[in-house]
Amino acid sequence: MVSVPLVVGLFVVSLAVLLKASDTFTSSMERIGLGLGISPFVVGATVVAAGTSLPELASSLLAVLANEPGIVTGSAVGSNVANVFLVLGTVSVLANGIDVDREVMRVDLPLLVASAVFLLIAAWDGVFVWYEGVLALVGLLVYLEFSISNPGRFRGPVQSVFVDQFESFGVDDATATESTEPNPEPADDSDSVDVGVRTVVVAVVSLAFVVLGANYLVESILDIAAVAGVGSEFVALTAVSIGTSLPEIAVSVAAVRQGNANIAVGNVLGSNIFNAFAVMGVPSLVRSLPVSPAIREYALPVMVISSVLYIFIAQDREITRYDGLALLLLYAVFLVNLVSFT
Repeated sequence: MVSVPLVVGLFVVSLAVLLKASDTFTSSMERIGLGLGISPFVVGATVVAAGTSLPELASSLLAVLANEPGIVTGSAVGSNVANVFLVLGTVSVLANGIDVDREVMRVDLPLLVASAVFLLIAAWDGVFVWYEGVLALVGLLVYLEFSISNPGRFRGPVQSVFVDQFESFGVDDATATESTEPNPEPADDSDSVDVGVRTVVVAVVSLAFVVLGANYLVESILDIAAVAGVGSEFVALTAVSIGTSLPEIAVSVAAVRQGNANIAVGNVLGSNIFNAFAVMGVPSLVRSLPVSPAIREYALPVMVISSVLYIFIAQDREITRYDGLALLLLYAVFLVNLVSFT
């Protein structure tokens, strides 16, 4: 019989390796993108946004290759529920309220709800197939196109974070600020970040560790499910979704400390849209993804409700501390009721 401490230890270590390697890979790709002269805004809107969903995507692909596609849906749906209830709730409480930008209310939140409803409809027949995955990736491209073509909506707190980050890469304040203006001019070679062999090696090695960590994470999920006598999708909906939401919590808490708590809003939005479209779309091109009754009848509807609730509580363009406490309570209720559905 498999040792419980050993299985839990493998899960914790593999998750830690996956998260750290994903963060290192994302940072390296940021530097490479800037070194190639790509606009800092474009790098931030694509690489950074995708980087927070890399753990889910990597583990989902490895799960499909390991003939355990049921983990994919659990990971994507569970992470989206955790992002709204756990991440947004935690940050709202810590920051004593978060302001919501008007542009986010007008475009991003409706896109979030649309991605959640699409996933619910596509998975309602119990399977997520390749052509639905193609539609999901098209939706992702639409979201990226909008993000890249509307840099003005990132002014203010988000821009200040970009500036701080790009200064650490050797891009001066003026260059980073100009690059977040609408229709920025192409970057001069003198403004590009120098990319050495070390950066490329770090990117390759960290990607290898992403794959390694994801592989052992999938194995540990299967072992925990066997020891606990539950389905692998249950482990994905709970332990994996909470674990892979740690990057969002870390980024959001760091933003709170910098006085930029509203960055958490965009962080959660981008991560959830990537999860619904990319984490489900890419693996479905390899093979069809089965959706268990527990996910179809409970977790998916809760994901849609959480997305709609996000819009509802943000109607006055503020998520208060009391809203955050309510979100944390709802996440606890979700976990308790999940047991009866699996």
